[in-house]
Amino acid sequence: MKRVKIVCLMLVSMVWNSCMDHIVYHSYHHFPKEGWSKSDTITLHLHIADYVPSNTKITFLIRNQSSYPYQDFNAMVFHNMPDSVRWRSYKLNFILADKDGRWNGDGWGGLYQSSVSLGNTYVSSGNYTFKVVHHMKDEQLLGINDIGILVEKEAPITK
Repeated sequence: MKRVKIVCLMLVSMVWNSCMDHIVYHSYHHFPKEGWSKSDTITLHLHIADYVPSNTKITFLIRNQSSYPYQDFNAMVFHNMPDSVRWRSYKLNFILADKDGRWNGDGWGGLYQSSVSLGNTYVSSGNYTFKVVHHMKDEQLLGINDIGILVEKEAPITK
C-alpha cells in the first residue's frame, strides 16, 4: 500500500511539473489592509537565469476585493532592459467590472483576479526590475489585494 501511495505521489508530481514548465517567473506583491498609497512604488525583481525563447509573454495580474470602489484600475509600469540603464514604460488599464458593477475577473469569496498582457516580448537572461505605480485619483487606494507578474514561454505556433 505504501508503494502505491509513493507511485501516485510521483505521478502527480510529474504531471504538475510538466504543466508548469512553461512558467519562467510568477510572483505577487500583497498590500496591507490600509491600501496602496499613491506615493508607493511597487518593485518586483526578476532574475532570468536560463535562455528564454523570443516568444515570451509578460502578464500583469491584479486581485481586487469586492469592496473596490471602481470599475477599472490604471497603473504605470517601468522596467529596465537586462543589466542596462535603459527603461521602458507601459500604461496598464484593467477593466475590473462591467457597467452594471459585475466583476469581470475570476474569483470567489469576494476576491477577483484580472490580467493584462504586455503581449509577446523578447526576454533574455539577466536581471529585470519592474516598478509599478497606481494612476488612480485616491491618495490611499483601498480594495486592491495583490498585484503580480507572470512571465511564461508561449507554445510555438504549429501549422
